[in-house]
Amino acid sequence: MSIFEGFSISHAAILTGDAPISGDYDEETFGDFYGVNSGGVTPDSDNYQNTGDDKVLSIWYWMNGATVTVQGGYIPFRLISLITGESVSSSGSGTSAKYYLPLWTQKALNQVTRPMLIRAPSRDISGNPRYLDIVLFKVQFEPIAFDGPTYKDGLKINYNGTALMSTLDHEGNACEEAVGKLINLPVV
Repeated sequence: MSIFEGFSISHAAILTGDAPISGDYDEETFGDFYGVNSGGVTPDSDNYQNTGDDKVLSIWYWMNGATVTVQGGYIPFRLISLITGESVSSSGSGTSAKYYLPLWTQKALNQVTRPMLIRAPSRDISGNPRYLDIVLFKVQFEPIAFDGPTYKDGLKINYNGTALMSTLDHEGNACEEAVGKLINLPVV
């Protein structure tokens, strides 16, 4: 029964190592991409065609990593802090509180890589609800970017990066060199 159907993206998060992947987690445990509109993972691969006698005799494929894209409608300062290494500061309290986070600093470029999860609701061949997770072991994020604000769509934030090949999984355990893994687990 290892046949599963996946639906649209429901969640994305940076895995901080504070808790194992399960069907239940919150944004305080993980670096949550809150309010995800869209996301994707596309392999960055290429090939070499070995030719002879005016035909292709064999093809060699290789993969450099995978392009990761996530777009959201909310601006989660904790997540931006995880990606950029910049600290969030605040003043005031309650509804008068102000939050500050440096934007596009030299220090924020080329930060440490992070493991990441992209989740979609899923079900098995019998229709039982499950989760389908794409877990990426080592993502190098680009500077964040904004779309908008536009009429009716508002302001969107874009998180882009590259998932690199790694010999350590998302929990720091040795594994066969890979970009990540697929996990399908029951809804708890």
